[in-house]
Amino acid sequence: MEICLEKIKDKINKATATNRNDLYDSHIYWSQKPYNICDILINSFSKKGDIVFDPFLGSGVTLLQSIKKENDRIGIGCEINDAPIFIVNTLLAKYDTKKFKKISEEFIQQLKKLLPYYYTKCPYCGKNAVITSVIFDKPSRNADINIKTINFRCSCTSKSTKLADDNDYKSININEEIKNIKSEFLIPNSKIAVYENQHIDQIFTKRNYLILDKIIGIINHLENYNDLFKYLLMSIIHLAKITDTHSSSQWPLWIPKNNCVEKNIIDLIEKKVIKFEKTIKYLNNNYSNTNSYKLLHKGSQFIDDTDISDESIQLIITDPPYLGQVAYSEYMQLYKPFLNLNFNLDDEIIVSSAPSRNKNEDQYFKDLDNVFSICSKKMKNEGYLCLYFHDSSLEVWDKLINILSKNHFKYLSQAHIRKSNTLKNIISPKKSLNGDCILFFQKDNNIASNPIGSEDILEIEQNIIKQAKFLVKRANCLSTPELYDLGLMEILIHNGWLNPLSKKYKSLVDIFEKHLIWDSIKSKWTL
Repeated sequence: MEICLEKIKDKINKATATNRNDLYDSHIYWSQKPYNICDILINSFSKKGDIVFDPFLGSGVTLLQSIKKENDRIGIGCEINDAPIFIVNTLLAKYDTKKFKKISEEFIQQLKKLLPYYYTKCPYCGKNAVITSVIFDKPSRNADINIKTINFRCSCTSKSTKLADDNDYKSININEEIKNIKSEFLIPNSKIAVYENQHIDQIFTKRNYLILDKIIGIINHLENYNDLFKYLLMSIIHLAKITDTHSSSQWPLWIPKNNCVEKNIIDLIEKKVIKFEKTIKYLNNNYSNTNSYKLLHKGSQFIDDTDISDESIQLIITDPPYLGQVAYSEYMQLYKPFLNLNFNLDDEIIVSSAPSRNKNEDQYFKDLDNVFSICSKKMKNEGYLCLYFHDSSLEVWDKLINILSKNHFKYLSQAHIRKSNTLKNIISPKKSLNGDCILFFQKDNNIASNPIGSEDILEIEQNIIKQAKFLVKRANCLSTPELYDLGLMEILIHNGWLNPLSKKYKSLVDIFEKHLIWDSIKSKWTL
């Protein structure tokens, strides 16, 4: 099929990347990619009826957008953990709007019976008010919580804060029998803020842990749509634990030391249940043929001929794990005790700092090589691979490009997708890569290696800084990822300069610092 990369990149550049609509608002998953960018990729690199594959399914955006009525592709996704499989299967089940409304109303009535656990005495009228959130500092292990502020709602006043009384301390530190949750030890990993001998219940207040237990009991006794209500519960668990004032979900197992927040779980899940009626309408309007997809529940390095036929895939869109940046399987520990969704530590392709896991960088690249070897075998010659990638390390880039070249994927170009800053970008804007980058490859059976340029390192560096200055001058100022994505990496790869440059420099930032000026206010490079 005929494509024009510059037109595709222009479409991506003009698009406002988003993962917000009635479908994707209904659940939470880390690094969820923008569905509208996925639509551009699907419609640019494949045609109706083609197979679109994602070997690292994650939140399921690739598969869900592929089989959407207007795109009309066949979607295949592969995933090692239960949660992503559960998300996709639950969303693509058939739901009757009237039936859901009836069951959800009954469910909310059951939830309301739990509200007394959040009652507090209103200091203005003396009646029961409902706690919306509680602010406190992190208690020492097994100690009771010391409350700083209570936020509440009461019909008698617009003022909504108070100091805690004795009953407030009793209710947040409540001890009742837990019947539906199996408390488990978390895997120690300092990088994701999990310490030795930590139980899952220690990242929740005693009250919220109990409320979750009772909600699970209610869901288990529903006659219909149990999985759907488990899905809705799953979507708020990261907010039901002890969180911070910004409700940060970047570290699902982390809790802050100061200004911890306990939220009212009844409020959280009731809002999700009410909103899901819109999700059902969206699904019914956009997903008529939910038989046009296939889920593989295994590591992609183990895909065989019974899973996918050779030379059948036209397009791969995937967001592979970036070494040790996101500990997906370890994050899944947040869901297993509540929803019995298992996670696969053994087959995960990752670099983990958890002492018990033995997941190092050598094994990571070996496993990634195996995956792309299988992908190459399953893809049609001249098919396309769109790979999200996010790393400043030139050595990592070199290893990735070599793996893909070895497996007959020819690097074509890349595009930058603007995104809002993460905490890492705010703390270290010069060296971290905000936004996303999509790399474009084409299956070419005639290539099996990336070229190596004949220029010496000084000439390579001079060419790179000359191009960097040109890009900065044209735009007035550019961030580190913009310089990477708007031409520099493409020049390095096409000219065979990536490998020799990676042996001298850790990242392009090392070169920028010698020749450009860093504007710390704009967080961009200038001349």
